[in-house]
Amino acid sequence: MLCMNQPFIDLHRYHCNVSHHNNLSSMTSSSMINKVKVVPHTSDKSMLARFCPSLLAFLSSERAAHFCNIFVLSGSKADLESGIEFHRKALALRPIGNPKRHKSLLHLAALLRSRYDRWGGVDDLRETILLNREAIALCPKGHPAHAWALYSLSNTLSLSYHQFDAMRDLDEAIKCGRDALAVCPAGNRGRVFSLHNLVIALDQFYGKTRQREYLEECIKYARESVSLQTTRDSVFAISVDTLASFLQTQYSNSKSMKDLEESIILAKQALSLLPVGHFRRASSLTTIAIGLEARGHEGDLEESIALHREALELSPYGRRDHTKCLSSLAGVLRKRYAQTARPEDLEEATKYERHVLAIKTLGPTF
Repeated sequence: MLCMNQPFIDLHRYHCNVSHHNNLSSMTSSSMINKVKVVPHTSDKSMLARFCPSLLAFLSSERAAHFCNIFVLSGSKADLESGIEFHRKALALRPIGNPKRHKSLLHLAALLRSRYDRWGGVDDLRETILLNREAIALCPKGHPAHAWALYSLSNTLSLSYHQFDAMRDLDEAIKCGRDALAVCPAGNRGRVFSLHNLVIALDQFYGKTRQREYLEECIKYARESVSLQTTRDSVFAISVDTLASFLQTQYSNSKSMKDLEESIILAKQALSLLPVGHFRRASSLTTIAIGLEARGHEGDLEESIALHREALELSPYGRRDHTKCLSSLAGVLRKRYAQTARPEDLEEATKYERHVLAIKTLGPTF
């Protein structure tokens, strides 16, 4: 199954690169970043809040976008926290009835979702759902941001299903995902986001039911998402890695070497687009490692172990995928032990398995 914290997720989380689906790239411009560095003094802010709240809300939103763009590059929690703080300020300045309230709701929801996706915290998840539902109410069918609100809620409900295993969340996530796709025709920038969120929900449904038609639908939509993107950036890398993950799952059913080889090639392509140290690399590393282990060529197992180790370094304790990385590494070490009888492999594998058990015994940390 597709790991929820890749989705392409935080969709890059796409969601961290904030802004409207028609304005994703504009927030990264140097002119915008330079502009938002000019922030009024405290006394000036109080005057603005009283006499021109819309301007202060705009400045807060732009400042939040500045920190969010830094977070996308750095992965620093402090930058994300700053972005959340400024979006909260903007939302407070856009009360019910303000024509831009839906934007602040969706921007804040995106950052809270990213914080949950990276570090956990069910309070963030619950608040994100509330923010998304209010945004949906403010953006009915025909509203320019209707699709944006739909795919934002779809992604959040997928995360909620992953957390609480409530089928009503998954059913609604799929419905919202399909509705969003229906209002995003080919050529609409929002279609890529809608495709991504829909395949996350469909993948979860496949994981629950093992109905193969849902996996086939995931692969179809993932291929379309990749084909629609011309910019070779981290968003594209996540889309490619998602497709690789689905093909790897299909291989586990079909045992078709074509599926396995394509999944390895795609995951390597995704990895090449993500800089060393980027937290999203863990997903591609794991996909490649699992593929090499399954292929079983000479040297594949050794490379698989090395890749699993690198993925674990990028997924320390506190990350949502930490236990998955520990378990995967333990598994390949046991496989090598079965071939070589090296006691250190067995000892290390046992250590990681005990760590996983200890973490699970403590209960969910998010």
